[in-house]
Amino acid sequence: MDRALVVPDSSGAIVEHSLVIGQEFPDVETCRRTLKDIAIAMHFDLRIVKSDRSRYIAKCSKEGCPWRVHVAKCPGVSTFTIRTLHGEHTCEGVRNLHHQQASVGWVARSVEARIRDNPQYKPKEILQDIQDQHGVSVSYMQAWRGKERSMAALHGTFEEGYRLLPAYCEQIRKTNPGSVASVVATRQENRFQCLFISYRASIYGFIHACRPLLELDKVDLKGKYLGSLLCAAAVDADDVLFPLAIAIVDVENEENWMWFVSELRKLLGVNTENMPRLTILSERRQSIVDAVETHFPNAFHGFCLRYISENFRDTFKNTKLVNIFWNAVYALTSAEFESKIAEMVEISQDVLRWFQVFPPQLWAVAYFEGVRYGHFTLGVTELLYNWALECHELPVVQMMEHIRLQLTSWFNNRRETGIRWTSILVPSAEKRISEAIADAHCYQVLRANEVEFEIVSTERTNIVDIRSRVCSCRRWQLYGLPCAHAAAALISCGQNVHLFAEPCFTVASYRETYLQMINPIPDKSYWKESREGTEGGAANLDITIHPPKTRRPPGRPKKKVLRVENLKRPKRVVQCGRCHLLGHSQKKCTMPI
Repeated sequence: MDRALVVPDSSGAIVEHSLVIGQEFPDVETCRRTLKDIAIAMHFDLRIVKSDRSRYIAKCSKEGCPWRVHVAKCPGVSTFTIRTLHGEHTCEGVRNLHHQQASVGWVARSVEARIRDNPQYKPKEILQDIQDQHGVSVSYMQAWRGKERSMAALHGTFEEGYRLLPAYCEQIRKTNPGSVASVVATRQENRFQCLFISYRASIYGFIHACRPLLELDKVDLKGKYLGSLLCAAAVDADDVLFPLAIAIVDVENEENWMWFVSELRKLLGVNTENMPRLTILSERRQSIVDAVETHFPNAFHGFCLRYISENFRDTFKNTKLVNIFWNAVYALTSAEFESKIAEMVEISQDVLRWFQVFPPQLWAVAYFEGVRYGHFTLGVTELLYNWALECHELPVVQMMEHIRLQLTSWFNNRRETGIRWTSILVPSAEKRISEAIADAHCYQVLRANEVEFEIVSTERTNIVDIRSRVCSCRRWQLYGLPCAHAAAALISCGQNVHLFAEPCFTVASYRETYLQMINPIPDKSYWKESREGTEGGAANLDITIHPPKTRRPPGRPKKKVLRVENLKRPKRVVQCGRCHLLGHSQKKCTMPI
């Protein structure tokens, strides 16, 4: 007797399942899965009578119910066919939501399509969706194990990911010539220690078009074998983050930071004749400080201002003090800075002790010697946090592939964006230049000679040298764009203000940054696994890299919530330059003087 019904498949779509005598299945496993799906959909328990290489016999588990199916192997082929079928039920079926056929394997198949699209699909969501779609209740542990099994089927196991790393690095170097990809294993047990990847497209873009500024930061991974994700990122012409190099290490420590920065040093040394004097921003942990001092001894290594400001805020917990602190941070001259320090000392003498721990030379605009061009905080922190959130359940190779695909998309989109721009400077620089030109009309310009100008305002007089691109207010040399004083001088002598911005802000530089492409990597089924030795003494071509010994502890991992608003500078109070009151600017001042 025929039996037809509709059952949701793993994607939630409605699919008709029918059983008829003579129906064929490609193999016995497909037969088992089909009958299990039907039993769950019709809410009856399936009891297996016989299951071997040549036959599969099942019946309803309720005594006296005639439902029964007999499936046998066809001679000479691998297919199975239904020989006998009694398709009617006389029992009432399963009355509760629990079902014996709703195994971990069935859960894994049911959620596979959803997990392929969304690796962040949570066990709690899985059990709720299964109950809504199939009318079956599964436990949280079943949902969790089903997801783990489905993830392994889609992406491979975590252990396989480490085993594939040598072949993956070889594929990166083969498909993207000039890229750096290396994996390091321990000498004794060949356990994973470090992975370093930098694509040729990123190396070229940084050396030829980006400002000599790097951000260094890390994020802890929450996957099965933990570890940390390290990143060195630059900033493109439009002030957007530009990842240069990425690493995964078994643990964040002094040794691994030293190794990561040494790889950066080798990467830059090989690809440029004259090593640029870098400005490096980080949270200045001691391990990072030591690594930078060892491999980039001439670099200017400063604090991330967000880290500094949060420490100051948490130490003093005084809003007025924090507002004055921000005025001190952005003071352009040492005189302005010292006056703000004096204001803070009047509120709390402890400020002086804090400045001994965090010297202004490492963060204050007035004293820091490195060139930051207005980039003061670590944008890479949020990027790393997002990568860790999106990839922590993926094996290491799949994690790096997720990052590569995102980088590829960024390069393609930004390359197309740069082609559409017709201005001299990128939009963010154009906006600041326009503001400077608008403010320039407030000044009186006195020309001293061919290149020097005296810019007079009600507040002060500034000296501008357009040949050296210097203004006594220091904003031009600090930010790389002509300030309002410089704009006034340039306009007075008929010069185009836009042409006096640093080259790193031009559309030409932006296009050069994303000129090269990150090429695709073939599917792992085409790789030759373990065809190269690893650093750390392993020279065998058939080396197998094992996972690190660190394992995720049992229980739910603690989540560090990184709010986007915390990544931005706190709003500071505006102070008028005429009346010196808070809450309005000099342009909007209505006080009689």
